[in-house]
Amino acid sequence: MTWYEEERIKKTILWRLISIAITLVATWVYTGSVKEASFFTIFLHFILLTAHYVFEYLWEKRKL
Repeated sequence: MTWYEEERIKKTILWRLISIAITLVATWVYTGSVKEASFFTIFLHFILLTAHYVFEYLWEKRKL
């Protein structure tokens, strides 16, 4: 693995963590419930992660 690929993976993981934290805090402020905010955050990011994987898969398939 090249340095560039390793940095891209680190950047992606860090952004995912920041995104989860922002979603959790914003939802908590909106709902007033940590439990509801946590459930929504996990659910939303599972859907987004799955959608991103499918998008990347289809994008790579298109290039071939």
